[in-house]
Amino acid sequence: MSVAVHVPEASGASLGGSSPELRAKDAAELALEKAVFGDLDGFNWGLREAAGDSDDEEPAYATAEGQDEDLAGLQDSNLFMVDGEDETPMEAAVEPIVVDAAWDDSDDDRVVVSLASSDRLRKLRRSETDDSVTGREYSTRLRQQFQRIYSTPKWAAPRAQAEEPSSGEDEEEDEDDTRLSSDPLKTLLQNSARFTTKTKTRLLPASVLDISRLKDANAAAPSQAGVQALAFHPTNSILLSGGYDRTVRLYHIDGKTNPLATSVHFRSSPIQSAEFHPDGRRVFAGGRRRYFYIWDIETGAVDKIARMYGHERQQRSMERFKLSPCGRFMGLVGTGGWLNMLDARTGQWISGAKIEGGGVADFAWSSTGATVSIVNSAGEFWEWSTSERRFLSRWADYSSGTVTSLAATDRYYAIGSQSGIVNVYDRATSADADDSQPTQVAAFDQLVTPISRVDFAGPDGQMLCIASRSTKDALRLAHIQSATVFKNWPTSGTPLGRVTATAFSPGSQLFATGNEAGKVRLFKLNHYA
Repeated sequence: MSVAVHVPEASGASLGGSSPELRAKDAAELALEKAVFGDLDGFNWGLREAAGDSDDEEPAYATAEGQDEDLAGLQDSNLFMVDGEDETPMEAAVEPIVVDAAWDDSDDDRVVVSLASSDRLRKLRRSETDDSVTGREYSTRLRQQFQRIYSTPKWAAPRAQAEEPSSGEDEEEDEDDTRLSSDPLKTLLQNSARFTTKTKTRLLPASVLDISRLKDANAAAPSQAGVQALAFHPTNSILLSGGYDRTVRLYHIDGKTNPLATSVHFRSSPIQSAEFHPDGRRVFAGGRRRYFYIWDIETGAVDKIARMYGHERQQRSMERFKLSPCGRFMGLVGTGGWLNMLDARTGQWISGAKIEGGGVADFAWSSTGATVSIVNSAGEFWEWSTSERRFLSRWADYSSGTVTSLAATDRYYAIGSQSGIVNVYDRATSADADDSQPTQVAAFDQLVTPISRVDFAGPDGQMLCIASRSTKDALRLAHIQSATVFKNWPTSGTPLGRVTATAFSPGSQLFATGNEAGKVRLFKLNHYA
Protein backbone atom coordinates (compact mmCIF):
# COMPACT_ATOMS: atom_id res chain seq x y z
CA MET A 1 0.00 0.00 0.00
CA SER A 2 1.43 3.30 -0.97
CA VAL A 3 0.65 6.68 0.40
CA ALA A 4 1.04 9.80 -1.59
CA VAL A 5 2.30 12.83 0.25
CA HIS A 6 1.94 16.22 -1.24
CA VAL A 7 4.52 18.76 -0.11
CA PRO A 8 3.83 22.27 -1.21
CA GLU A 9 6.73 24.13 -2.64
CA ALA A 10 8.25 26.80 -0.49
CA SER A 11 8.68 30.17 -1.91
CA GLY A 12 11.93 30.23 -3.88
CA ALA A 13 13.01 26.70 -2.89
CA SER A 14 12.55 23.08 -3.90
CA LEU A 15 13.35 19.84 -2.07
CA GLY A 16 15.60 18.65 -4.76
CA GLY A 17 17.51 21.87 -5.28
CA SER A 18 20.11 23.77 -3.30
CA SER A 19 19.21 25.50 0.03
CA PRO A 20 18.12 29.09 -0.38
CA GLU A 21 19.53 31.91 1.81
CA LEU A 22 17.69 32.38 5.17
CA ARG A 23 15.57 35.46 5.61
CA ALA A 24 16.95 38.02 8.08
CA LYS A 25 15.14 38.25 11.47
CA ASP A 26 13.17 41.36 12.15
CA ALA A 27 13.21 43.32 15.46
CA ALA A 28 10.18 41.49 16.94
CA GLU A 29 11.77 38.06 16.39
CA LEU A 30 15.08 39.19 17.92
CA ALA A 31 13.29 40.54 21.00
CA LEU A 32 11.35 37.27 21.44
CA GLU A 33 14.50 35.17 21.05
CA LYS A 34 16.42 37.17 23.66
CA ALA A 35 13.47 37.15 26.05
CA VAL A 36 13.27 33.34 25.87
CA PHE A 37 16.92 32.27 25.47
CA GLY A 38 18.82 35.35 26.62
CA ASP A 39 22.12 36.46 25.19
CA LEU A 40 25.75 36.63 26.25
CA ASP A 41 25.58 40.26 27.38
CA GLY A 42 22.58 39.59 29.62
CA PHE A 43 24.20 36.45 31.06
CA ASN A 44 27.40 38.28 31.99
CA TRP A 45 25.42 41.16 33.51
CA GLY A 46 23.42 38.69 35.64
CA LEU A 47 26.62 37.17 37.04
CA ARG A 48 27.98 40.57 37.99
CA GLU A 49 24.64 41.53 39.52
CA ALA A 50 24.58 38.35 41.67
CA ALA A 51 28.12 39.04 42.86
CA GLY A 52 27.12 42.59 43.83
CA ASP A 53 29.90 44.29 41.87
CA SER A 54 27.94 45.58 38.91
CA ASP A 55 26.92 49.20 38.79
CA ASP A 56 25.87 49.02 35.14
CA GLU A 57 22.28 49.10 34.11
CA GLU A 58 20.69 45.92 32.83
CA PRO A 59 21.13 45.66 29.07
CA ALA A 60 17.96 46.51 27.23
CA TYR A 61 16.45 44.00 24.87
CA ALA A 62 15.64 45.26 21.47
CA THR A 63 11.88 45.51 21.37
CA ALA A 64 9.56 46.64 18.75
CA GLU A 65 8.26 50.16 18.63
CA GLY A 66 10.62 51.50 21.29
CA GLN A 67 9.38 49.29 24.16
CA ASP A 68 12.97 48.63 25.30
CA GLU A 69 13.27 52.17 26.61
CA ASP A 70 10.11 51.70 28.73
CA LEU A 71 11.14 48.36 30.29
CA ALA A 72 14.87 48.83 30.75
CA GLY A 73 14.59 50.79 34.01
CA LEU A 74 12.08 48.46 35.71
CA GLN A 75 12.93 45.87 38.37
CA ASP A 76 11.99 42.25 37.73
CA SER A 77 9.43 42.33 40.58
CA ASN A 78 7.62 45.18 38.83
CA LEU A 79 7.16 43.21 35.63
CA PHE A 80 4.47 41.12 37.36
CA MET A 81 1.18 42.12 38.96
CA VAL A 82 -0.42 40.39 42.00
CA ASP A 83 -4.07 40.80 42.85
CA GLY A 84 -4.83 42.56 46.14
CA GLU A 85 -2.96 45.13 48.16
CA ASP A 86 -0.21 44.70 50.75
CA GLU A 87 0.32 41.10 49.89
CA THR A 88 2.72 39.09 52.10
CA PRO A 89 6.12 38.58 50.41
CA MET A 90 6.71 35.10 49.14
CA GLU A 91 9.70 34.53 51.38
CA ALA A 92 7.64 35.41 54.48
CA ALA A 93 4.88 33.01 53.54
CA VAL A 94 7.01 29.89 53.81
CA GLU A 95 5.34 27.45 56.20
CA PRO A 96 7.66 26.27 59.01
CA ILE A 97 8.40 22.60 59.38
CA VAL A 98 7.84 21.42 62.97
CA VAL A 99 10.17 18.65 64.06
CA ASP A 100 8.81 16.41 66.83
CA ALA A 101 10.79 15.89 70.01
CA ALA A 102 13.23 13.00 69.94
CA TRP A 103 11.35 11.05 72.63
CA ASP A 104 7.99 11.00 70.74
CA ASP A 105 7.21 7.47 69.55
CA SER A 106 3.92 6.31 68.06
CA ASP A 107 4.42 2.84 69.59
CA ASP A 108 4.21 4.22 73.14
CA ASP A 109 0.43 3.93 73.14
CA ARG A 110 0.66 0.14 72.79
CA VAL A 111 3.02 -0.31 75.75
CA VAL A 112 1.87 -0.77 79.38
CA VAL A 113 4.27 -0.10 82.27
CA SER A 114 3.71 -1.16 85.89
CA LEU A 115 4.96 1.51 88.30
CA ALA A 116 4.52 -0.67 91.39
CA SER A 117 6.71 -3.48 90.09
CA SER A 118 9.99 -1.71 90.83
CA ASP A 119 11.30 0.51 93.62
CA ARG A 120 12.88 2.73 91.00
CA LEU A 121 9.52 3.42 89.34
CA ARG A 122 7.41 3.91 92.46
CA LYS A 123 8.53 7.52 92.78
CA LEU A 124 6.62 8.21 89.55
CA ARG A 125 3.29 7.26 91.12
CA ARG A 126 0.83 10.03 92.01
CA SER A 127 -1.20 7.98 94.50
CA GLU A 128 -1.05 4.69 96.38
CA THR A 129 -3.27 2.93 93.83
CA ASP A 130 -1.50 4.33 90.78
CA ASP A 131 0.12 1.38 88.96
CA SER A 132 -0.30 0.64 85.24
CA VAL A 133 0.23 3.48 82.76
CA THR A 134 0.70 3.64 79.01
CA GLY A 135 4.10 4.11 77.49
CA ARG A 136 3.27 7.70 76.54
CA GLU A 137 2.20 8.54 80.10
CA TYR A 138 5.31 6.81 81.43
CA SER A 139 7.45 8.94 79.11
CA THR A 140 5.66 12.09 80.27
CA ARG A 141 6.29 11.32 83.95
CA LEU A 142 9.93 10.53 83.31
CA ARG A 143 10.32 13.82 81.49
CA GLN A 144 8.67 15.72 84.34
CA GLN A 145 10.95 14.03 86.86
CA PHE A 146 13.97 14.86 84.71
CA GLN A 147 12.98 18.52 84.33
CA ARG A 148 12.63 18.95 88.08
CA ILE A 149 16.34 18.32 88.44
CA TYR A 150 17.99 19.12 85.11
CA SER A 151 17.33 21.49 82.25
CA THR A 152 15.82 20.16 79.04
CA PRO A 153 18.60 19.35 76.53
CA LYS A 154 18.52 21.31 73.28
CA TRP A 155 18.37 18.18 71.13
CA ALA A 156 15.10 17.10 72.81
CA ALA A 157 13.26 20.41 72.43
CA PRO A 158 10.87 20.79 69.44
CA ARG A 159 11.63 23.82 67.35
CA ALA A 160 10.40 25.41 64.12
CA GLN A 161 12.82 25.22 61.18
CA ALA A 162 12.06 27.37 58.13
CA GLU A 163 13.04 26.14 54.69
CA GLU A 164 14.46 29.51 53.74
CA PRO A 165 17.92 30.38 55.15
CA SER A 166 18.08 32.74 58.12
CA SER A 167 18.82 36.40 57.50
CA GLY A 168 21.49 36.31 60.24
CA GLU A 169 19.66 38.73 62.55
CA ASP A 170 18.73 37.79 66.11
CA GLU A 171 15.16 36.54 66.30
CA GLU A 172 12.93 36.02 69.29
CA GLU A 173 12.41 32.40 70.23
CA ASP A 174 8.97 30.88 70.25
CA GLU A 175 7.39 31.04 73.69
CA ASP A 176 6.79 27.30 73.90
CA ASP A 177 10.30 26.53 72.66
CA THR A 178 11.81 28.82 75.32
CA ARG A 179 9.77 27.17 78.04
CA LEU A 180 10.84 23.67 77.02
CA SER A 181 14.51 24.37 76.46
CA SER A 182 15.32 26.62 79.42
CA ASP A 183 16.41 25.67 82.90
CA PRO A 184 13.31 25.45 85.16
CA LEU A 185 15.20 27.19 87.98
CA LYS A 186 16.24 30.04 85.69
CA THR A 187 12.61 30.42 84.64
CA LEU A 188 11.59 30.72 88.28
CA LEU A 189 14.28 33.31 88.95
CA GLN A 190 13.03 35.41 86.05
CA ASN A 191 9.46 35.54 87.38
CA SER A 192 8.13 37.65 90.22
CA ALA A 193 6.98 35.82 93.32
CA ARG A 194 3.30 35.46 94.02
CA PHE A 195 3.57 35.01 97.79
CA THR A 196 6.87 36.57 98.77
CA THR A 197 6.47 40.05 97.27
CA LYS A 198 5.12 42.65 99.65
CA THR A 199 2.78 45.19 98.11
CA LYS A 200 2.22 47.59 100.98
CA THR A 201 2.58 47.82 104.75
CA ARG A 202 -0.50 46.81 106.72
CA LEU A 203 -1.19 47.24 110.40
CA LEU A 204 -1.29 43.86 112.08
CA PRO A 205 -4.23 43.46 114.51
CA ALA A 206 -3.54 42.12 117.99
CA SER A 207 -4.94 39.06 119.80
CA VAL A 208 -6.29 37.10 116.80
CA LEU A 209 -4.07 35.84 113.98
CA ASP A 210 -5.53 35.08 110.56
CA ILE A 211 -3.38 32.17 109.43
CA SER A 212 -4.00 29.11 107.26
CA ARG A 213 -1.94 26.00 106.67
CA LEU A 214 -0.64 25.10 103.21
CA LYS A 215 0.83 21.87 101.90
CA ASP A 216 4.18 21.06 103.48
CA ALA A 217 6.94 22.86 101.60
CA ASN A 218 9.08 19.73 101.25
CA ALA A 219 6.34 17.17 100.70
CA ALA A 220 7.57 16.55 97.15
CA ALA A 221 11.13 15.83 98.34
CA PRO A 222 11.33 15.30 102.12
CA SER A 223 14.48 15.75 104.13
CA GLN A 224 16.09 12.59 105.43
CA ALA A 225 17.17 14.23 108.71
CA GLY A 226 16.38 17.22 110.89
CA VAL A 227 15.98 20.57 109.12
CA GLN A 228 18.49 23.08 110.49
CA ALA A 229 18.15 26.01 108.08
CA LEU A 230 15.28 27.69 106.22
CA ALA A 231 15.36 30.77 104.03
CA PHE A 232 13.09 32.39 101.45
CA HIS A 233 14.47 33.79 98.22
CA PRO A 234 14.67 37.62 98.41
CA THR A 235 12.46 38.17 95.35
CA ASN A 236 11.04 34.87 94.08
CA SER A 237 8.74 32.15 95.35
CA ILE A 238 11.55 29.78 96.29
CA LEU A 239 12.26 28.26 99.71
CA LEU A 240 15.64 26.87 100.78
CA SER A 241 16.04 24.07 103.29
CA GLY A 242 19.16 22.40 104.63
CA GLY A 243 19.95 19.95 107.37
CA TYR A 244 21.87 16.99 108.69
CA ASP A 245 21.24 14.92 105.55
CA ARG A 246 23.95 17.12 103.94
CA THR A 247 21.63 18.36 101.21
CA VAL A 248 20.40 21.85 100.35
CA ARG A 249 17.10 21.84 98.48
CA LEU A 250 15.22 24.61 96.69
CA TYR A 251 11.44 24.33 96.41
CA HIS A 252 9.14 26.27 94.12
CA ILE A 253 6.46 27.47 96.53
CA ASP A 254 3.09 27.56 94.77
CA GLY A 255 1.00 26.63 97.83
CA LYS A 256 -0.36 23.46 96.18
CA THR A 257 2.35 20.99 95.20
CA ASN A 258 5.57 22.92 96.03
CA PRO A 259 7.74 20.94 93.59
CA LEU A 260 11.48 20.54 94.07
CA ALA A 261 13.33 22.97 91.81
CA THR A 262 16.88 21.73 92.37
CA SER A 263 19.22 20.45 95.08
CA VAL A 264 22.90 19.94 95.87
CA HIS A 265 24.46 17.33 98.13
CA PHE A 266 27.58 18.08 100.19
CA ARG A 267 29.05 14.70 100.92
CA SER A 268 31.32 15.69 103.80
CA SER A 269 29.41 18.49 105.53
CA PRO A 270 26.14 18.31 107.48
CA ILE A 271 24.37 21.65 106.95
CA GLN A 272 23.96 23.83 110.02
CA SER A 273 23.43 27.24 108.36
CA ALA A 274 22.29 28.16 104.85
CA GLU A 275 21.14 31.46 103.37
CA PHE A 276 20.39 33.16 100.07
CA HIS A 277 22.70 36.00 99.17
CA PRO A 278 20.68 39.23 98.72
CA ASP A 279 21.45 39.14 94.99
CA GLY A 280 19.34 35.96 94.77
CA ARG A 281 21.90 34.11 92.63
CA ARG A 282 24.00 32.39 95.29
CA VAL A 283 23.48 30.19 98.32
CA PHE A 284 25.91 30.11 101.26
CA ALA A 285 25.96 26.86 103.24
CA GLY A 286 28.14 25.55 106.05
CA GLY A 287 28.34 23.10 108.94
CA ARG A 288 30.63 22.12 111.77
CA ARG A 289 33.65 22.15 109.50
CA ARG A 290 36.58 24.48 108.78
CA TYR A 291 35.08 25.42 105.41
CA PHE A 292 31.82 26.52 103.83
CA TYR A 293 30.34 26.49 100.33
CA ILE A 294 29.07 29.10 97.88
CA TRP A 295 26.62 27.62 95.38
CA ASP A 296 25.77 29.58 92.23
CA ILE A 297 22.22 28.43 91.57
CA GLU A 298 22.17 29.82 88.01
CA THR A 299 25.24 27.98 86.75
CA GLY A 300 25.37 25.14 89.29
CA ALA A 301 28.99 25.88 90.21
CA VAL A 302 30.02 25.25 93.85
CA ASP A 303 33.04 26.98 95.42
CA LYS A 304 34.62 25.74 98.62
CA ILE A 305 36.05 28.42 100.94
CA ALA A 306 38.48 26.51 103.14
CA ARG A 307 40.82 29.03 104.75
CA MET A 308 41.01 32.48 106.28
CA TYR A 309 44.71 33.15 105.93
CA GLY A 310 46.21 34.45 109.15
CA HIS A 311 43.00 33.97 111.17
CA GLU A 312 42.54 30.19 111.30
CA ARG A 313 42.90 30.07 115.09
CA GLN A 314 39.97 32.46 115.48
CA GLN A 315 37.69 30.38 113.24
CA ARG A 316 37.71 26.65 113.93
CA SER A 317 34.19 26.08 112.63
CA MET A 318 32.04 27.86 110.04
CA GLU A 319 28.68 26.55 111.18
CA ARG A 320 27.23 29.87 112.39
CA PHE A 321 27.10 32.76 109.95
CA LYS A 322 24.78 35.50 108.72
CA LEU A 323 24.91 37.60 105.54
CA SER A 324 24.40 41.34 105.75
CA PRO A 325 21.25 42.65 103.98
CA CYS A 326 23.44 44.86 101.76
CA GLY A 327 25.19 41.75 100.44
CA ARG A 328 28.73 42.99 101.13
CA PHE A 329 29.59 41.13 104.33
CA MET A 330 29.41 37.70 105.87
CA GLY A 331 29.65 37.47 109.65
CA LEU A 332 31.09 34.30 111.20
CA VAL A 333 30.93 33.42 114.89
CA GLY A 334 34.48 32.51 115.87
CA THR A 335 36.19 31.38 119.05
CA GLY A 336 37.39 33.46 122.00
CA GLY A 337 34.78 36.20 121.52
CA TRP A 338 35.66 36.90 117.88
CA LEU A 339 33.15 37.81 115.16
CA ASN A 340 34.95 37.68 111.81
CA MET A 341 33.83 39.73 108.80
CA LEU A 342 34.34 38.26 105.32
CA ASP A 343 33.83 39.72 101.87
CA ALA A 344 30.68 38.01 100.59
CA ARG A 345 31.94 38.18 97.00
CA THR A 346 35.37 36.61 97.47
CA GLY A 347 35.21 34.95 100.90
CA GLN A 348 38.32 36.81 102.07
CA TRP A 349 38.74 38.10 105.62
CA ILE A 350 38.11 41.85 106.00
CA SER A 351 38.04 42.60 109.71
CA GLY A 352 37.12 41.17 113.08
CA ALA A 353 35.38 42.36 116.24
CA LYS A 354 36.38 40.87 119.60
CA ILE A 355 34.07 41.19 122.60
CA GLU A 356 34.72 40.57 126.26
CA GLY A 357 33.09 38.30 128.81
CA GLY A 358 33.08 35.03 126.94
CA GLY A 359 32.08 33.89 123.49
CA VAL A 360 29.59 35.36 121.05
CA ALA A 361 26.07 34.13 121.83
CA ASP A 362 24.53 35.62 118.69
CA PHE A 363 24.66 38.67 116.41
CA ALA A 364 22.40 40.59 114.01
CA TRP A 365 23.00 42.95 111.07
CA SER A 366 21.40 46.33 110.51
CA SER A 367 19.36 46.74 107.32
CA THR A 368 22.16 48.66 105.59
CA GLY A 369 25.05 46.54 106.85
CA ALA A 370 26.68 49.62 108.37
CA THR A 371 26.58 48.14 111.88
CA VAL A 372 26.37 44.73 113.48
CA SER A 373 24.96 44.01 116.96
CA ILE A 374 26.79 41.41 119.08
CA VAL A 375 25.71 39.89 122.39
CA ASN A 376 27.49 37.44 124.68
CA SER A 377 25.92 34.84 126.94
CA ALA A 378 26.13 37.20 129.96
CA GLY A 379 23.77 39.67 128.29
CA GLU A 380 26.39 42.29 127.42
CA PHE A 381 25.65 44.06 124.17
CA TRP A 382 27.97 45.77 121.62
CA GLU A 383 27.35 47.79 118.44
CA TRP A 384 30.17 47.51 115.86
CA SER A 385 30.71 49.81 112.85
CA THR A 386 31.83 47.96 109.70
CA SER A 387 33.21 51.11 108.07
CA GLU A 388 35.01 52.59 111.09
CA ARG A 389 35.92 49.15 112.49
CA ARG A 390 35.24 50.12 116.08
CA PHE A 391 32.53 49.72 118.72
CA LEU A 392 29.95 52.50 118.79
CA SER A 393 28.03 51.64 121.96
CA ARG A 394 27.71 49.08 124.74
CA TRP A 395 24.98 48.16 127.22
CA ALA A 396 23.75 45.11 129.14
CA ASP A 397 20.57 43.07 129.56
CA TYR A 398 20.86 41.27 132.89
CA SER A 399 17.15 40.68 133.49
CA SER A 400 16.69 37.66 131.23
CA GLY A 401 19.65 35.55 132.39
CA THR A 402 21.92 33.63 130.04
CA VAL A 403 21.40 34.91 126.47
CA THR A 404 21.01 32.36 123.66
CA SER A 405 19.70 34.25 120.60
CA LEU A 406 19.30 37.70 119.06
CA ALA A 407 17.20 39.30 116.33
CA ALA A 408 17.08 42.94 115.24
CA THR A 409 15.33 45.38 112.91
CA ASP A 410 15.93 49.08 112.41
CA ARG A 411 13.52 49.68 115.32
CA TYR A 412 13.78 46.77 117.78
CA TYR A 413 16.11 44.27 119.45
CA ALA A 414 14.78 40.87 120.58
CA ILE A 415 16.96 38.87 123.00
CA GLY A 416 16.16 35.25 123.87
CA SER A 417 17.48 33.56 126.99
CA GLN A 418 18.16 30.19 128.56
CA SER A 419 15.15 30.61 130.88
CA GLY A 420 12.69 31.02 127.98
CA ILE A 421 12.21 34.77 128.46
CA VAL A 422 12.43 37.10 125.45
CA ASN A 423 13.00 40.83 126.02
CA VAL A 424 12.30 43.42 123.32
CA TYR A 425 14.06 46.80 123.31
CA ASP A 426 13.41 49.99 121.34
CA ARG A 427 16.58 50.95 119.45
CA ALA A 428 15.55 54.57 118.97
CA THR A 429 16.19 55.40 122.62
CA SER A 430 19.84 54.32 122.42
CA ALA A 431 20.80 56.51 119.46
CA ASP A 432 21.31 59.75 121.43
CA ALA A 433 24.50 58.86 123.27
CA ASP A 434 26.98 56.03 123.62
CA ASP A 435 26.59 53.41 126.35
CA SER A 436 22.94 54.38 126.87
CA GLN A 437 20.46 51.72 127.98
CA PRO A 438 17.58 51.31 125.48
CA THR A 439 14.01 51.20 126.70
CA GLN A 440 12.44 47.78 127.18
CA VAL A 441 9.03 47.69 125.46
CA ALA A 442 7.96 44.05 125.92
CA ALA A 443 8.83 40.83 127.74
CA PHE A 444 7.47 37.42 126.71
CA ASP A 445 7.61 34.52 129.18
CA GLN A 446 5.23 32.01 127.58
CA LEU A 447 8.01 29.46 127.00
CA VAL A 448 10.02 27.86 129.81
CA THR A 449 12.82 26.15 127.84
CA PRO A 450 15.90 27.75 126.20
CA ILE A 451 15.05 30.02 123.25
CA SER A 452 16.70 28.72 120.08
CA ARG A 453 15.08 31.06 117.52
CA VAL A 454 13.84 34.65 117.50
CA ASP A 455 12.77 36.11 114.14
CA PHE A 456 10.99 39.32 113.19
CA ALA A 457 8.37 39.25 110.44
CA GLY A 458 9.56 41.72 107.83
CA PRO A 459 11.39 45.02 108.31
CA ASP A 460 8.46 46.65 110.12
CA GLY A 461 8.87 44.21 113.03
CA GLN A 462 5.19 44.00 113.96
CA MET A 463 5.40 40.27 114.61
CA LEU A 464 8.02 38.22 116.44
CA CYS A 465 8.51 34.44 116.29
CA ILE A 466 9.77 32.78 119.47
CA ALA A 467 10.77 29.11 119.36
CA SER A 468 12.54 26.48 121.46
CA ARG A 469 13.79 23.20 120.09
CA SER A 470 13.93 21.60 123.55
CA THR A 471 10.25 20.59 123.67
CA LYS A 472 7.53 19.73 121.20
CA ASP A 473 5.38 22.54 119.75
CA ALA A 474 7.30 25.23 121.68
CA LEU A 475 6.61 28.16 119.38
CA ARG A 476 4.71 31.42 119.79
CA LEU A 477 3.99 34.41 117.57
CA ALA A 478 3.98 37.74 119.42
CA HIS A 479 2.45 41.12 118.60
CA ILE A 480 5.07 43.76 119.42
CA GLN A 481 2.88 46.86 119.70
CA SER A 482 0.53 45.27 122.23
CA ALA A 483 3.25 43.15 123.90
CA THR A 484 1.01 40.06 123.74
CA VAL A 485 1.12 36.70 121.98
CA PHE A 486 -1.56 35.49 119.60
CA LYS A 487 -3.79 33.14 121.55
CA ASN A 488 -5.58 31.40 118.68
CA TRP A 489 -2.39 29.98 117.08
CA PRO A 490 -0.67 27.61 117.41
CA THR A 491 -3.18 25.20 118.90
CA SER A 492 -2.66 21.78 120.45
CA GLY A 493 -3.41 20.25 117.04
CA THR A 494 -0.85 22.28 115.06
CA PRO A 495 1.77 19.70 113.95
CA LEU A 496 4.91 21.71 114.63
CA GLY A 497 7.03 19.11 116.40
CA ARG A 498 10.40 20.14 117.81
CA VAL A 499 11.01 23.37 115.89
CA THR A 500 14.62 23.65 114.71
CA ALA A 501 14.31 26.38 112.05
CA THR A 502 11.90 29.21 111.15
CA ALA A 503 11.64 31.74 108.33
CA PHE A 504 9.34 34.54 107.17
CA SER A 505 9.05 35.45 103.51
CA PRO A 506 10.25 38.97 102.59
CA GLY A 507 6.67 40.21 102.36
CA SER A 508 5.64 38.31 105.53
CA GLN A 509 2.95 36.51 103.58
CA LEU A 510 4.41 33.07 104.28
CA PHE A 511 5.81 31.49 107.41
CA ALA A 512 7.78 28.22 107.44
CA THR A 513 8.97 26.00 110.28
CA GLY A 514 11.32 23.01 110.17
CA ASN A 515 11.53 20.26 112.78
CA GLU A 516 13.73 17.38 113.84
CA ALA A 517 11.63 14.91 111.84
CA GLY A 518 12.64 16.60 108.57
CA LYS A 519 9.25 18.23 107.93
CA VAL A 520 8.88 21.81 106.69
CA ARG A 521 5.46 23.17 107.65
CA LEU A 522 4.16 26.04 105.56
CA PHE A 523 1.58 28.65 106.62
CA LYS A 524 0.01 31.67 104.97
CA LEU A 525 -0.44 34.88 106.98
CA ASN A 526 -3.64 36.28 105.52
CA HIS A 527 -3.21 39.67 107.18
CA TYR A 528 -0.30 40.36 104.84
CA ALA A 529 -1.73 38.66 101.75
